[in-house]
Amino acid sequence: MSRPSVLRPCLRLTAPLLALGLAACSRPPPPPPPAAPKAAAAAPAAKSASTAPGAKDGARPSGSGSPGRRSSEAERERQRQTAAEMVPVETALVRRGPISAFLTFNTTLETEAMVDIYPQTTGQVEALLVEEGKLVQEGEALLKIEDRELRVDMEESRANFEQLERNFARTQDLFARKLINAQDFETQKNALELARLRYERARLRHAYTTVRAPFAGVVASREAQVGARVSANSRLFSLVKLDETVAKVFVPGRYLPVVAENQPAVVTSEFLPDRTFRGWVKRISPVIDPKSGTFKVTVGVRGERPGDLPPGLFVNVRIITDTRPEAVLIAKRAVVYEGGERYVFALVNDRVVKRKLAAGYEDPEHVEALSGFEVGTPVVVLGQSGLKDGSLARSVNQPVLTAPGAPVVPATPAGSGGNGGAATRP
Repeated sequence: MSRPSVLRPCLRLTAPLLALGLAACSRPPPPPPPAAPKAAAAAPAAKSASTAPGAKDGARPSGSGSPGRRSSEAERERQRQTAAEMVPVETALVRRGPISAFLTFNTTLETEAMVDIYPQTTGQVEALLVEEGKLVQEGEALLKIEDRELRVDMEESRANFEQLERNFARTQDLFARKLINAQDFETQKNALELARLRYERARLRHAYTTVRAPFAGVVASREAQVGARVSANSRLFSLVKLDETVAKVFVPGRYLPVVAENQPAVVTSEFLPDRTFRGWVKRISPVIDPKSGTFKVTVGVRGERPGDLPPGLFVNVRIITDTRPEAVLIAKRAVVYEGGERYVFALVNDRVVKRKLAAGYEDPEHVEALSGFEVGTPVVVLGQSGLKDGSLARSVNQPVLTAPGAPVVPATPAGSGGNGGAATRP
């Protein structure tokens, strides 16, 4: 087929379309719409601005805030994040105060005076005047033995003595006037002296029927019964002197140069958990036992009242050998043990700093820091388990720095043991 015959159908289709295009181009344009007033145009714009999301009181949309405001909000957000990361801990302040070195031992209390009381005459018990546990004074009556026969003997001896005393007065008058010789005078004088001695013996025997306390103390036990017949071999009471008890401890020989008489001591007991008693070194044995390598030290101790420290009470005795009155003290709860060393977390500018502790003397509440810590520095005493050096932390309490000069109450240092186990001095 020839090319003109192929194009002829296409021309028939495009001819109507070209005619429509030419007609549209020759049509005149529509008139423009009337212009709106300026005020009316401004009002919708203002309204649309006021109703924009996040806009109020003429403020700009949130997307168009100032750079200063955005930075302050970012800073507050950072602060909130930092506070959330801080570990809450409890702290205590490093303070200055006294602390002591001491030797510690476990033993039982004894008394310097504990005696069994026996009667000095034979007879039947008539009355018991005291019971066990009673506090008695020196010379106080404890027991009464039936005394009628001895009282009669005493009265008879007294009457005979008084009669001879009157007769001797007349003999002296006669001898002064030389009416009797010297031999008769001496005979009367000797008779009077013998009568006085018989009366004195009878009076003593009668006095023995009342058993009295030889010293002030507490009746530890009563063995006598009313109606029982007692003799010189019958134990009636056990009397204990409680105004001064002692604790005998055995100290290793290497500490002989550091223990001296009148050194202070502290006595405590687990049976009296809230009480502390003061003592002192009363006696020191100068001999070291070759078998045990120890020497005996007797520590005297007094209670506030008789009976506060009964003999047989198990106690802990601490002999103070040295005291540092102005030591730098750290609460013992702050100490962390790691690899055989001791560390303390100090809180500095909301961060914890792990510091190695060079320890000196110790007591149950504090440990002396020889270096590396300043008075007033807060240290973490609770919450250390999750801390690392440089961790963020905040204190949940407000520790107060206590004034120095608190009383020294030493206790068992590390490494001390029972009786004979002396503490290691730093």
